[in-house]
This record gives sequence, C-alpha cells and structure tokens, in this order.
Amino acid sequence: MQLSKFLATYFYTTEELCHTLSIDEETLSAWQQSSLFPKPSYCLQSQLECSSYSGIYQCEEYQDYYPRGAASWGQLIIKHDISSSCQAFNYFAQQYSNQLSKLAEQGFAIDEELFGSEIDEHLQQVWQQFLCSKYGVLTQNGLVEEAVQLDVAKLLIDDITELRTKTGLSVEERQSLHKALKLMNRALSHGTGNEGKNTLRHRYIDDVVAKYDLSVK
Repeated sequence: MQLSKFLATYFYTTEELCHTLSIDEETLSAWQQSSLFPKPSYCLQSQLECSSYSGIYQCEEYQDYYPRGAASWGQLIIKHDISSSCQAFNYFAQQYSNQLSKLAEQGFAIDEELFGSEIDEHLQQVWQQFLCSKYGVLTQNGLVEEAVQLDVAKLLIDDITELRTKTGLSVEERQSLHKALKLMNRALSHGTGNEGKNTLRHRYIDDVVAKYDLSVK
C-alpha cells in the first residue's frame, strides 16, 4: 500500500483530528506540551513539483498524522476536563489495568511479576511510550486496549517459544501460542508493506507461524 493511501486510510491529519474533537490546533499543541496527548505517529515532509497552466513550481508540504483511536483519548480529556499529566496518567493506568483484567478473564496468562509487583514501573514506562506515539505506529488504532493486547501477546510468545529459539512445542504450547498470535494480530498495525523485515509482524507473527507451522486465521 502506498504511504499516502495508508495514512489517509488509517490516520487523521491534524486538521481532521481537531475537527473531530471540535478543538483548535493551539489546544492540541497545549495538550501535547502538558503531556496529556500523544505526539503524531507520522510526520510527513513532501517535496512537490506542481505543473499547471501558470507554469511549473516546486514547494514543500508538512503534515502530521494521528491514529484514528487518538480521537477517543481526546474525548476522554474533554469529558473529564483533564488538565495535568498526573490526571491523564491515572486515566491511562486505569484503562490499561482494566484491559489486563479482561485478558486474564479470557484465559491469557498474565505475567505476575511484570503486571503484579512491577506494575507501577511498567505503567510509567508504557505511558511515556504512549505519549511518544509508539503505539500509534505499532497498533491499528493507537488505543490503550491495543497497547495492552500487544504487550501481553509479545510476552506470551517470547515465553512459550523461549524467545523464538525453542525447536518443538507440545500440543498445549501450540494452542497457547496460537491464541497469543491471534491476540497480537488483532492489535498490530496493518503497516504499509514497505517496512522490511524488522517489524513486529514479521518477527512475531510471520516468522513464528512459519517456524512452528501455525496459522493465525
């Protein structure tokens, strides 16, 4: 998929995001400066040559792109009148923890150390990654629930396959791995197809499916 088509399909421009949230760009910038809202996932700088009846001229264009799920986070900020990074983090932590509980109820083995005694440190880390728009690039919509799904699936796949070094799997391990792959597949970004092999989808889905003869369908 062409980059321009990919961005137009799965992302909002700054103008579109602000229109969706009924805010101006100054408000969005203030949110970001106050660490309430993620930075753009993609920043596009285009060198253009325009040809028309008036002649040919060159110009540059700059455009930022945000995942569609960013609108949901913006609506939360507006609804709860969030004005500090501490408030924003508390809502983020609550959403993240709620999604962890849902996955546990669905039978996913949640890492007791990382998501138990070390949960506070982990939440601070993923909050900073959320603000830097890591999940806006890696997940389909940049939603908090997708960030949790991705984090849990990645840990499960690493654990079951021993960092993808295990040569064989038991029937039970194959079932657990298949479930983790489906979870990751549901959360992962579609991607443009031009990122090469150094992507989570290639390393954690394509390679694992091929290595252990699995299918995520």
